[in-house]
Amino acid sequence: MIKAIIFDVDNTLIETGEISTRAYIETAKLLNLREIKAENIRKLYGIPSHIIIKKLWPKANVKKFQKIKHKKILSKKIKQIPGAREVVVQLSKKYKLGLLSSKTRALMYPHLKQIGLSTKYFKFIYSSDNVKHHKPDPRVFIKALKKLNLKRNEILYVGDSIYDCIAAKKAKLNFIAVLTGVYKKNDFKKLGIKSDNVLKSVKSLQQWLDKNG
Repeated sequence: MIKAIIFDVDNTLIETGEISTRAYIETAKLLNLREIKAENIRKLYGIPSHIIIKKLWPKANVKKFQKIKHKKILSKKIKQIPGAREVVVQLSKKYKLGLLSSKTRALMYPHLKQIGLSTKYFKFIYSSDNVKHHKPDPRVFIKALKKLNLKRNEILYVGDSIYDCIAAKKAKLNFIAVLTGVYKKNDFKKLGIKSDNVLKSVKSLQQWLDKNG
């Protein structure tokens, strides 16, 4: 039985895909770095941005790139994935909830505030700054597992990325994929995720839990 649910954040609870992609491209241009196609940036979503920067622009000053990119992202109005806030509020009445994301702390809290999602609903909030290991490394869940103190089969991780999926599977956690990011249903099926465990969005999570949780 599921007793705790850990959520990814970007493109799982909050719509940030296009804003982030534009911020990467505009920052690279500003710093006179090589042009990278949007699709090649999106393929890396799910891992921390400092790693994305190193992979795509090896010679870039990561701290400077991050500072500019963060400023660009924070200047934009972001939205919740439709129904995300309501789902979190409802689920918090029955389950222990947590956030574990590759998102930086500098963006995490302003964005949660912007969509009106209170931190009080979560037992923990871990950004890329709070963990030593990052997705798809299963050790990304070490702190969360200690905090929850539950059996792994009692924990569900919800995310939009194949990196979320790989990390959760290797950590032996239950996993639900949502199709509000850049990945398709077939991407998750290739990783062994059943069709019933791939949802259009987090809005359908309560219904899935009623059947399976």
